[in-house]
Amino acid sequence: MPMLSRRALLAAGLAVPGIAHAQSARTIRFVVPFAAGGLTDIVTRMVAQHMAQTLDQTIVVENRPGGNAIIATEAVARAPKDGLTVLVGGTAGLPLNVLMRPTLPYTLEDFAPVALLFDGPLSLTINANLPARTIAEFVTFAKASRNPLRYATNGPGSVGHLFGILMANAMGIELTDVAYRGNGPSTIDLLAGIIEISVEAPTTTIEHVRAGRLRLLGLSFPERAPLLPEIPTFKEAGYPQLVTGFWTALLCPAGTPADVVARLNGAANRAMESETIRQRLASEALRAISGPPALLQQQMAQDMAQWGRIIREKNITLE
Repeated sequence: MPMLSRRALLAAGLAVPGIAHAQSARTIRFVVPFAAGGLTDIVTRMVAQHMAQTLDQTIVVENRPGGNAIIATEAVARAPKDGLTVLVGGTAGLPLNVLMRPTLPYTLEDFAPVALLFDGPLSLTINANLPARTIAEFVTFAKASRNPLRYATNGPGSVGHLFGILMANAMGIELTDVAYRGNGPSTIDLLAGIIEISVEAPTTTIEHVRAGRLRLLGLSFPERAPLLPEIPTFKEAGYPQLVTGFWTALLCPAGTPADVVARLNGAANRAMESETIRQRLASEALRAISGPPALLQQQMAQDMAQWGRIIREKNITLE
């Protein structure tokens, strides 16, 4: 049997040379549930390139958008259990879909966690004409408002929609969600004062915040973001229940051999520890993550508990 290259031998998790060699001779597909050109796609291609060098193996990125990530996610769930088809999954496509869609054609148990790649915070961003410069002042203003304040979402059941509900419950205020097709139209309305709040990722509005047209009051990370060191966290403001966010990870079909998962995990960790990728993510207020597959398993369990409470309380279901 031919020997593995030195570069492949150095990759983490190469415990079974025979299987590892068989893997290295074949192409890996990273299936992304979004169209090409978005941030997830860009970062995925950076990660794939780095992992390909570590594994001494070709990795191609395949974009399969549509169906609220269901099309791509189901395709990977049904793929061969050989580690050659890998899902670039996230909060919406996995725990949220599982919690809200009773006819979903997959479950979390259909996947073997490989690696958590990165996560990002949600924000409280308001129109700069509102009389609030801190989270406390915002809560006071919202409680005094005659009508519920309006916040932008990407639709029912989205992370932003659920976070708005979570935030309203924690702060004891009334909020009304307004669905938009993308962050562009919602930002236009936020600037115009048609809606008062955005709770999406901070980079969707940061240029307007820096120009003084919008005001960023808080982030949902447990610690302050290096990109925005002046912005406090909700935890600092007395709302530890608002420590949450969104994430992106690699997953294989359940039943993929443990040594294959370990090999992919080791290469993913090396990619996420590279300074180039960490800096690219930090420029978007995102955090690069490295760790064992169990870390991703823990994250999904945490999401099922945190978002599950809100979804059951509000009886949110999607078809």
